[in-house]
Amino acid sequence: MKLKNLKSEVSIVILICGLFIVFSFLSPEFATWKNISLILSQSTSVAIMGIGMTMVVILGGMDLSIGSVVSLSASVTCISMAAELPVPAAVLLGLAVGMGCGLINGVIMAVLNIPDIIVSLATMYIFRGAAIAVSQSQWMTNFPETFDFFGKGTVLNIPFPVVVTVLFAMLFSYILTYTRFGRKLYACGGNLEAAKISGIHYRQTKIIAYVISGFLAAVAAVLYASKVGSIQASTTGTTFSNDVLAAVLIGGASIYGGVGTVFGTIAGALLIGMLKNALVLVRVSTYWIDAITGGMILTAMLISTWQRLKKKREIERGII
Repeated sequence: MKLKNLKSEVSIVILICGLFIVFSFLSPEFATWKNISLILSQSTSVAIMGIGMTMVVILGGMDLSIGSVVSLSASVTCISMAAELPVPAAVLLGLAVGMGCGLINGVIMAVLNIPDIIVSLATMYIFRGAAIAVSQSQWMTNFPETFDFFGKGTVLNIPFPVVVTVLFAMLFSYILTYTRFGRKLYACGGNLEAAKISGIHYRQTKIIAYVISGFLAAVAAVLYASKVGSIQASTTGTTFSNDVLAAVLIGGASIYGGVGTVFGTIAGALLIGMLKNALVLVRVSTYWIDAITGGMILTAMLISTWQRLKKKREIERGII
């Protein structure tokens, strides 16, 4: 499995390098440090949410509500600051809301055994509706200056969102690779029945994975709100679900579960951010951006399905 993940990661890195060279020839502005910094900054939200989604997908699940979690978490954070709650307290409240959304998803899916796609589709509308209700569908802006640091500040001349992304990537990569929880995720996603027989508490593992996903969505929400400087509940995060899922699948995770890495997801997020940026620079119609993203998701799913069928045939033939 590790070798397969390594092959996927190497492939996407080669693809990123190749496209970078191509786009550098197509647009002289693409390879400038200013534009590279912009790509990195724009990719952070998708990358951070992608880390949480990676855990969900490794379990064989899917979370369509992640964009709505961003909207609700950002709305609660901004409303709290407007009510003159200290910035740290408002941020913590927003993070708690994200974790609460993840807990709701995880409990319903794990305890009631309702398919992930159905639950997250329903909560996508519930969380979005809640965000619109608490904000009264008003634009939220004029945030405190101290809040600006989260999205616009720097640490050693490195954008703070990039620093946060790297730290979370390192932390959760370690968790997936070297901890019991990480092994439980892969075991449940790879062979659920065998995992249950071995004594792994699947429901508990799934709930924790969704709580982590909700937490990371809330982190991305705070960074996003700070970076753009304004939030509108009905539109915030509407494209995130597609972009995040695309990043995870393009990064080598299998929609069937049991396969996926944080590094692959980060690379997938970077690839999507680079493509969107390059298409704008070369003056491709914005309508094609969504079509290309959808095509990438479909391609990744087809590759995952082909690999699954290939492995099944090899098992039947006694090759592995």
